[in-house]
Amino acid sequence: IVAGLPSYFASTGASQVAFVTLGLVVICYSLLTDYELGLVRVLRIRFHLLLDALLGLAMLAAPTLLHLPNGSRIPFYAIGVLSLVLSVTTKIRAQGTRSDTTI
Repeated sequence: IVAGLPSYFASTGASQVAFVTLGLVVICYSLLTDYELGLVRVLRIRFHLLLDALLGLAMLAAPTLLHLPNGSRIPFYAIGVLSLVLSVTTKIRAQGTRSDTTI
């Protein structure tokens, strides 16, 4: 979703690069997470949630650091807050994950 938003909001320049880069990072670590949607399950879900929180902080800081105009800041702030809220409120259950199996 994050990688596709620049097209929806007609963003260009630094805003578009930041959105696409952060979106691709999220896709990559999601594919590496040990959960239902993980392709190569090497990252624990707790670490994934930490990365989600860091993404939220990066999204909140990006408009200021990139000196974006006020009109293009709202999507960054919305995704940043949402990412932080979801990383804090997500419940973790170990059942059915790779870490739950015994050898």
